[in-house]
Amino acid sequence: MRGSKKQRFDSDDPEILKAYQAETNGEYMEAIEHYNKALEKDPNIGIVHKHKGNIYYRLGMLDKAVECLEKAVELLPDYPTAIYELGLAYYRKGHIKKAINCMNKVIELDGDFLMAHYWKGILSYHSGDYHQARDEYKYVTIKAPDFTIAFFHLGVVNLRLGFYKDAISNFEELIKRNPESPAAWALLGDAYLNLENKIEARKCYKRSLELDPNDQKAKNGLAACEDFSNIVF
Repeated sequence: MRGSKKQRFDSDDPEILKAYQAETNGEYMEAIEHYNKALEKDPNIGIVHKHKGNIYYRLGMLDKAVECLEKAVELLPDYPTAIYELGLAYYRKGHIKKAINCMNKVIELDGDFLMAHYWKGILSYHSGDYHQARDEYKYVTIKAPDFTIAFFHLGVVNLRLGFYKDAISNFEELIKRNPESPAAWALLGDAYLNLENKIEARKCYKRSLELDPNDQKAKNGLAACEDFSNIVF
């Protein structure tokens, strides 16, 4: 409850049950028709606006997605999932600051909402706040060590900030979990190269090219290690 507006999460309206079934079956426009019929009877069921927003988001109809999700958040101001989904819709439309504000609100409501931290990291990186991005990715990797892609992003931002030893640790962790990733090997090579360790860098670039002979980053890295080209590993 916020002010005089009661939050509505559910309803026994049969139109909503029909909408859920249609949505489950991938019949999205039919689901929207049923949701609309339910809203004609009661326009204040926040969860219905949320579901409509999610359907429009899946269909790439972002203006409608934002409209529905904004309404959902208006009706469900303390429901983290609705705010999170609105943040993703804002991001898809290029509204980075609005998206960050949504993720901040989600984290304020639920500090353990891991995906909000992850996306705040991505959004912060895109907005040029690399230190904040680093903090968010570190939080995710500590809380969820199996969240492999977070190690990738953390390594990239550490490279950008000049924390090369930390980046090496991040990419080595990533490679433990995904040893067939040419991108991870090439980025590990970059981290070593920035530390002037061309021997290790060359090893990494060669491994990247074994996995993907067209990896341009690895080719460029090997060119930077040209003075070590006669070393055989």
